[in-house]
Amino acid sequence: MPTRTVRASMRRRPTRRGKEEREAFYRSAAYRDLEARLAANVRALRAERDWSQELAAEQCGLSPRVVQTVEAGTNATLVTLARLADGFDVDVTRLLRARAAR
Repeated sequence: MPTRTVRASMRRRPTRRGKEEREAFYRSAAYRDLEARLAANVRALRAERDWSQELAAEQCGLSPRVVQTVEAGTNATLVTLARLADGFDVDVTRLLRARAAR
């Protein structure tokens, strides 16, 4: 049975999003809402436990700077989400839950 070779120029490459497309996604309402939820929930969990940002960082295995940036509502990685959930001993869904209207 003959083997078939595929030229390098004919191989399919995974499509990557362009920088502009990624930046537009980061500005979307849905993305900004998730960042705001995460920030508010981390601050609330810290307040419930009476933890400083430094203590929260230590409990979560993060640097204080990462906790500060999360609470400022900036981009968080999945690793950061997992460490926050583990450190606060909550399910990750608790970190992204919408706050109840008051």
